[in-house]
Amino acid sequence: MPITKDNDLCGKAKPSPRLILGKNKGVANAIVSLEHIAEGKKWTTSPPQVLDQRTCEYKPHVMVVPFGSPIDIVNSDRVLHNVHAYDLQNELRSIFNIAQPIKGQRTPIKSAQLKTPGLIMATCDAGHPWMSAYIMIAEHPYFALSDADGKFILDKIPPGTYRLKMWHEGVVVTKTDLENGSPKKYHFEEPYETIKEVTVSPNTEATVDFDLVLR
Repeated sequence: MPITKDNDLCGKAKPSPRLILGKNKGVANAIVSLEHIAEGKKWTTSPPQVLDQRTCEYKPHVMVVPFGSPIDIVNSDRVLHNVHAYDLQNELRSIFNIAQPIKGQRTPIKSAQLKTPGLIMATCDAGHPWMSAYIMIAEHPYFALSDADGKFILDKIPPGTYRLKMWHEGVVVTKTDLENGSPKKYHFEEPYETIKEVTVSPNTEATVDFDLVLR
């Protein structure tokens, strides 16, 4: 993805963060969750998790945050960033829009601003269209993010049969909005979603594999 602003810090181009493969082609940053589970381990909030802007990229690119927990937005760069977050469940409703011109600036996003569980997409409105991040506000404790090798663990699940959902963001750029010949905004294909049924027996482990087959 070409860099058209702040090249001295951001570089000339960046690889897309939207498909990261690890060992044996394991896929990182997939969100896996149990659907319609109403019992099990206790649900607790967490200390503030951090969405950092470092070398003109969001770190992490995908994160899972317990519902009711705050988020801190941090700018570790010496350039202006503007974090604009949208609710993907409600027709891209704007949730917060934060300008951070100062290196080291930290802005807390209180749990009251994150009123609805679900997926949030963040972009940078300060001329950095390649920057993107996804935040899952998890409504129960049975959410996991696949690691660098594509592995995930959900533990302490009551015995039963469940629907297990895998979500992964769209990878391919379908359209690019230009301004003076340079990319202003990227549009991507729809996310990938797969649901599998899994049965958890008492005192045993269940293994589920998902395949991400690109369109």
